[in-house]
Amino acid sequence: MKRLLLAGLVLFAACHAFAAAERWNILFIFADDWGRYASCYKGLDGRPTLNDVVQTPNIDRVARDGVIFKNAFVNAPSCTPCRSSLLSGRYFFNCNRGAILQGAIWDSSIPSFPLMLHDAGYQIGKSYKVWSPGKPVDAPIGGQQYAYEKSGRLPNRFSMNVTKMVAGGMTVEAAREKILDQVRGNFKAFLADQKPDHPWLYFFGPTTRIARGKKVRGRNCGASSPIR
Repeated sequence: MKRLLLAGLVLFAACHAFAAAERWNILFIFADDWGRYASCYKGLDGRPTLNDVVQTPNIDRVARDGVIFKNAFVNAPSCTPCRSSLLSGRYFFNCNRGAILQGAIWDSSIPSFPLMLHDAGYQIGKSYKVWSPGKPVDAPIGGQQYAYEKSGRLPNRFSMNVTKMVAGGMTVEAAREKILDQVRGNFKAFLADQKPDHPWLYFFGPTTRIARGKKVRGRNCGASSPIR
């Protein structure tokens, strides 16, 4: 009986501690076609790579204060299936029509972690791409009802937008600041809507994708074709 009582007290204390634990805010950054290129990986590959010349001081700071994944693998080497897996926690082939790229349809009966966090009291928001190509666009985070993009959408297809601005006479530095101003503005708008004592999830998904019908290197590219 004493052992049962002790076990009960330990379980009660653990549950109380879990309930009282601080729930962290979550900033989720997922860029199109980024790959494993950041200067925090310099020297970890055992051979010369782009990480030797790429400079990413802000990402490096996150790495210093957190964890660098040295042996991580994508669940599916394709955009929408990969995101379906990421957002649902399932293997991509268990995501029904979310397991395909072109013509994907999100199955609303599949739980997604952003909406689960919302149900648990988190305030959620997103800018740009979370889940696509597919319909409804960004369905695993509630579509566009939690979108914060009023400050601008230049970070969406940013490589194409920067190229256009530079071709129009703007310096690379000025184009960069214009895009970053929109990033800051959208995030500040999200933070301004937050209620006190409520944790939040913000999903930032800039893309490098080109507009439908544009040509790159003489070939016609659809909306899902990246600039290489």
